[in-house]
Amino acid sequence: MKGYVMRSATKCCCLFVVMLTFALTACVNAEQEENMSIGQKFHHETSFGDKGYKGKDIGWGGQVPLYKKYESASKVKLPTPDFEGLSVEEAVRKRRSERHFADKAMSLKQLAQVLLSAGGITYSSNGWDFRAAPSGGALYPIGIYVIALNVDTLADGLYHFQVSDNSLELIKEGNFGRQIHKAANEQEAVGTSPVTLILTARFDRSTVKYGDRGYRYIYIEVGAICENIYLEATSLGLGTVAVGAFNDDALNGLLEIDGANEAALLVMPLGIPR
Repeated sequence: MKGYVMRSATKCCCLFVVMLTFALTACVNAEQEENMSIGQKFHHETSFGDKGYKGKDIGWGGQVPLYKKYESASKVKLPTPDFEGLSVEEAVRKRRSERHFADKAMSLKQLAQVLLSAGGITYSSNGWDFRAAPSGGALYPIGIYVIALNVDTLADGLYHFQVSDNSLELIKEGNFGRQIHKAANEQEAVGTSPVTLILTARFDRSTVKYGDRGYRYIYIEVGAICENIYLEATSLGLGTVAVGAFNDDALNGLLEIDGANEAALLVMPLGIPR
């Protein structure tokens, strides 16, 4: 009987130690999470473990159309590009960030070629459209807006690149150089080039399938498109630079997007280097 009592006490003691260890570990983990920065929390919460997402409040987006369309906008059909520029290897070797642009117009054909290489449709088969940049789940959340200030045969204004038919949809006409310059914290490179490209994300397109982890894939995709723009610009003798410092509210307001369902991620002035 005495041995039985001792064994029972030992078991209880071991169970208590295990429970205490779990409790202390949970407290430590909770304290670590509490001290995490926003970026660290995002990475932690959207991480997968053995039991799925580590985050408790993973959000899932709603279904949205694959193509955003401005139905009432006037359209400018983009010309068919030529592909006779530099090799990939040479473009990679010559790629630089350019912040100073000559006061010279770009051609509509140059703009068309950059847009197609950025994220346009490069091949279609059996009802599927394949684009220039990879996209998680082929959901294509990245949109491209164009501020044209000095493009031959194209009126100054704010346009949306309509991927589905390779056209520009005119959102509003006018010179928006001052507004984009101010929104980009008055950086010299922005607002002085003949074209400024603005890359946005429609987050629901990715989060409907991947939850909040879709944000990770969105940032990967915008990076791929950014590099495509760099390389095509280099091939055409143009210059560009990736600009991430801007006033989000001002830029989203200029584009007439809400900054929540769709938001600006990157600004890329484009033109002939000075």
